[in-house]
Amino acid sequence: MGAFKNRLDVACIMATIDFATPLLGDFATHLGIAFGETIGWFVAHLIIVGIAVILVQSLRNAPLLVNRFEINSNRIANFIGYGIFFIIQIQIFISFSFPITGAIFTAAASTLLWKWTFETLTPTDV
Repeated sequence: MGAFKNRLDVACIMATIDFATPLLGDFATHLGIAFGETIGWFVAHLIIVGIAVILVQSLRNAPLLVNRFEINSNRIANFIGYGIFFIIQIQIFISFSFPITGAIFTAAASTLLWKWTFETLTPTDV
């Protein structure tokens, strides 16, 4: 019995260190429900560590990514414009009583169609 008094109390650590719930929201709760509280806690925190590692590696290789993906000011401006168009469409579809998921998917489909129309069908030599 005395050997168990010095063991690491996982429940105490899980209660005091919980970065997953504020960062992942309900997804962390769903992981806890699906895998049990302990495994869900570990999986949620592994996801956060994985995202952090990807972000750090991306920042370390930023010049290579900019060169390979040909990121320039024109592409960034287009991306911002498509993002604004996407958000406006979501708000419009929600005002038409679409469910949230349906509004997001419909806005994504029409934004991608708009992007394809302007970038593929518009002649660039004019």
